[in-house]
Amino acid sequence: MTCYLAHRGDLLKYAAGITGDRVYAEDLLQEVWIRCQSADRPDRPLNFLYRIVRNLAVDKYRAQSRDRKRFVQADDAVTASVPAFDAGSEADIAGKEELRIVESALAELPEDMRRAVMLYRFEGWKLREVAEELGLTIGAVHGLVAKGLKHCRSRLHPPE
Repeated sequence: MTCYLAHRGDLLKYAAGITGDRVYAEDLLQEVWIRCQSADRPDRPLNFLYRIVRNLAVDKYRAQSRDRKRFVQADDAVTASVPAFDAGSEADIAGKEELRIVESALAELPEDMRRAVMLYRFEGWKLREVAEELGLTIGAVHGLVAKGLKHCRSRLHPPE
């Protein structure tokens, strides 16, 4: 997908403009990359990429709208009268379990993929910097990161 790589910056700006969230826009582009790998070659690849970005952003917007409808907005006075739930210990346990699962999933990855994911996602390096460090192309690093994150997600949220 040379078209994807050539227009990644523009696609990121477009996604960030729609979502209003640059971090989510990055995640969205990783999903676009994954979908492009399994899609047939479109006649107009750039239009295809922009359509995928738009559709994924719309899906997020719809999900947020559904979530807003599920929760009733409470009056501040009512909210203040309800005692706070201390889920500290439960949240700590759940967080530690998720961390253990992610660490285990990362350990299962091939060395170059694990290193790419760690540098990009956890160390905050740019794809270009990771590519230079690993001696790979930006596209290859993007593919490694996408596959690595997909693997971690599958371990964290296994199919039922």
